[in-house]
Amino acid sequence: PQTIAYFLEQGVDLRVISGDDPRTVSAIAERAGVPHADGWVDATTLHTEADIAAAVEKYHVFGRVTPEQKRELVIALQNHGHTVAMTGDGVNDILALRQSDCSISVASGSAAARNVAEIVLADNDFAHMPEVVAEGRRSINNLQRSAALILVKTVYTAALALYCIIAPPYPFIPVQMSLLSFATVGLPSFVLALEPNHDRVKGNFLVNILRKSLPASIAVTITLALLMTAGHLFKLNLSQVSTMALITTATVGFALLRRISLPLTKLRIALLVVCIAIVVGGCTVAQDFFRIAPLTPRILPYLALCLVISVIIFNRISERYIHNYANDRFFDLVVRLMGGKSTYSSSADTND
Repeated sequence: PQTIAYFLEQGVDLRVISGDDPRTVSAIAERAGVPHADGWVDATTLHTEADIAAAVEKYHVFGRVTPEQKRELVIALQNHGHTVAMTGDGVNDILALRQSDCSISVASGSAAARNVAEIVLADNDFAHMPEVVAEGRRSINNLQRSAALILVKTVYTAALALYCIIAPPYPFIPVQMSLLSFATVGLPSFVLALEPNHDRVKGNFLVNILRKSLPASIAVTITLALLMTAGHLFKLNLSQVSTMALITTATVGFALLRRISLPLTKLRIALLVVCIAIVVGGCTVAQDFFRIAPLTPRILPYLALCLVISVIIFNRISERYIHNYANDRFFDLVVRLMGGKSTYSSSADTND
């Protein structure tokens, strides 16, 4: 009952599917705490896919279900936009387990069910399912944040490489990329990936990453393209351009790190401070190693302008366009091209 109560609190819809008499299954489900357990249906009365599609949203307990019907019930739930987790321990559950988005079995179940299942509970205790969900949430939520940091660098690196075909040279010296990668991608990704994070997973994985990463990618690309153009017009040397590019990119990276770290905790604040200190140290203490040009009065106005432009672009895109219009046609198109769905809801199905 505690496990079922947990899933209900998390907004998960439950379905009980069994090959036994529906009245018996309904009574057991009611004792276990499954809501609407009195709403049952005998699957022998469901003759077509249309019947199953209608019943799956109306009833919560299904009795006398054949293996093929179990799979069709899972398909019907998926067609209604649900992400389906299926639990089962018998050979008659294999079709539904294979069809589900997440298949769960137990060690005492049949060998066939264990081989098909993506998750096997070694001690046969479903009370551990909340822990499984918590670990999954931690992995997904932290991966989204880490992937956003990585994608930013990938996008602006590729975009600037294309721009360099028109207006070379590339604005970064290789050793400077090592400093940027460590301070704005490597260290933050490592620390954030190890954090506990049990927040409910919402939205589409790809869309969530794009929402976080695109503002920073666009801000860096536009600002550095302008900087490279200014470097040609005002005869700035490569060392000066690369130094301003490094500081500008790091600033946008820290702005993104702060945004994806909200709400700020002591650990996240410490991480942000350490990352900033690494870049500051690289630009001062290790100035010669990273080939940092002196910040002379001549380049300070250019640097200040780059910082202002990049921060304005980042904030404007983040607050006005990305977050307010996250489900617009652009993101839906991107997700469809990737073979996914723009949105999803959560559902779970249990078997006897």
